[in-house]
Amino acid sequence: MNNSTQQTRNVDGALSLNRRPVPSGPVLLIDDMVDSRWTLTVSAWLLRTNGSGAVWPMALSQAGHDE
Repeated sequence: MNNSTQQTRNVDGALSLNRRPVPSGPVLLIDDMVDSRWTLTVSAWLLRTNGSGAVWPMALSQAGHDE
């Protein structure tokens, strides 16, 4: 996955919400490792469009970038 388009396609359709209601308040979204950040982006979008409050993303580890 050399570019953002390929990374986005990798996440497309891979994430969904279960049938339980989404909390209306803020959500702490935790990912074990991030590289492209698309998993966090799509997850936050799903939560927000289904009624959550603010989404605060957090990653335990970062891979692939020297920042």
